[in-house]
Amino acid sequence: MFIELPGIATQQAMVFEEGTKAAIAQLQANLKAPRLPAQTKVDETQYPRTHLLRKNEGWVPPDPEIVRAYFEHFQEHFEEFDTDKKLAQLLELSGNRRIRAFKNGEFTVPYEVWRSFLVMTGRVPQDAIKVLAFMG
Repeated sequence: MFIELPGIATQQAMVFEEGTKAAIAQLQANLKAPRLPAQTKVDETQYPRTHLLRKNEGWVPPDPEIVRAYFEHFQEHFEEFDTDKKLAQLLELSGNRRIRAFKNGEFTVPYEVWRSFLVMTGRVPQDAIKVLAFMG
C-alpha cells in the first residue's frame, strides 16, 4: 500500500493556512467578549496613558498603582485567575512572586507581559504582523 503525501512545502503552507484561519476565528470571537465595568481602585486620569501605547509609539511602563488596580480588577472578575499564581501562569511567568513584585513596584512589568495582559483585557487591540514573504 502506498499513501502519497504532499511535499514539505505544501504541508507547511497547509499548516500556515489553517493557523491563519484559526487566528481569524479567534479575533472575531474576541469582539464578542463580555463587557465588564472599568476598575475603580485608582483614578486613571491622574496617570499618563503611555502604558497603553506600543513601544514604537512611546510606551512607558505603568505605575505600580495602575498595575495593582488592573491585576486586582481582573482577578475579581475571573475566579480561575483569582490568585497571583494563577495570573502568573496565564501571563506565562514562572512564579507568583513576580506578580507581587509588579504590583508593589519592586520590578517593572516587561512590555511583552503588559501588552499581552492589555490585549486579554480588551484595553488595546491585538496586533497582526504582515508576512512579507514565505522564505523557507
